[in-house]
Amino acid sequence: MNRIFLASLLSGAMLLAACQAQPPADQVADAAAQGDAAAVAVDAPAAEPAAATGAEATDPLATELFNLVGDAVCGKTCPQYDARVDKAFSDMLNDAASLGDARLRERIGSGPQPQGERIQTAAGERWLYRACQAHQCNLTTLVALYDPATGRMAGRLVDKCQVYWLGALPAEAMDRISELAPVQISDEDYTAFCTGN
Repeated sequence: MNRIFLASLLSGAMLLAACQAQPPADQVADAAAQGDAAAVAVDAPAAEPAAATGAEATDPLATELFNLVGDAVCGKTCPQYDARVDKAFSDMLNDAASLGDARLRERIGSGPQPQGERIQTAAGERWLYRACQAHQCNLTTLVALYDPATGRMAGRLVDKCQVYWLGALPAEAMDRISELAPVQISDEDYTAFCTGN
């Protein structure tokens, strides 16, 4: 299933859950008339993920990057959108502005993305996120580290066979990214896309 279809299913399910959780309008009006603020302030319960792991249940950063920075379908209204992560992501991509590709953000967000992983680095705990361009994941891919303490993100972009380091990363973090996500361009893709043949 594609992500757009899944996002619309999720949005519909969450809207249905929110509607079903609301008390009838006459109960809200009666509670308001009686001054019962607790009864008036009824919020819909958060939609339960289909198969939440322990990390998902306890940390909102344990999700795909497109959920946190807003994808093409829901943008800043995505249920898991995080303005701080979005800013860190945008700031990091500003380092790639010299590439002159206004669609870079869209391209690297179009492919499959695994959930973020909490990893330990010499500088402390970070979240590792991966994103890539649909149908070209080994040619255009991003691996980024997010620091929740500072709200900063930095990482490695491979775009059209070139490697770019974005944001400020110490050598240890660069080594860790290379270890966890080595650049892997197949011989066929290298011949077709990297050598100009």
